[in-house]
Amino acid sequence: MRLNTFSTKQIINETNYDKSFYDFFIDGRSLYKLLEKHEFIPCIPVAASKYKVEIVQELTLKRLSKLGGNRYPILVCPECGDLDCGFISAIIEEENDLIIWRDFKKGEALRLTHLGPYYFEKKNYMKTIQGTITSTETSARLT
Repeated sequence: MRLNTFSTKQIINETNYDKSFYDFFIDGRSLYKLLEKHEFIPCIPVAASKYKVEIVQELTLKRLSKLGGNRYPILVCPECGDLDCGFISAIIEEENDLIIWRDFKKGEALRLTHLGPYYFEKKNYMKTIQGTITSTETSARLT
C-alpha cells in the first residue's frame, strides 16, 4: 500500500459562478481533469450552502451517503448536482489513521478500474475537506 497525497483547489467558472467547485488533487493530479470526458464536476461547490455542508459531512463520514452503504458521490452533474443526472462515486472508508477511496463507478454499474484505490492520511484529508467550508484561497479560473 502506498500513501497518496490529497488536496483541493477552487476552480471558478467565469461564465457561471454557481458551477464553480473544489477540485480534488490526488498525488498532485486533478481528478476533474482525469475524468473530464465524463462531463461531471467534483461535488463540493465553492458557494456556501446547506448542500455544501452536507457534502462535506458525507466526505468526512459524518453523514450517511445518499447512495447507501459506504458509496459516496465524488463527481456530479455540473448543472444541478442531482444524482439522477449521473455521477461518479467511490467507496470511502476509514481504517486506522487512513481514509480510503476505492471501487470507483460511473453511475450504478460502470466500474472505473483505472482509478484507485487511494490511501490518504486521515488528519490531512479531514482538515482539507473541512477547510472547503471556510476557505479564502486564491482560485484557478475555468473559462
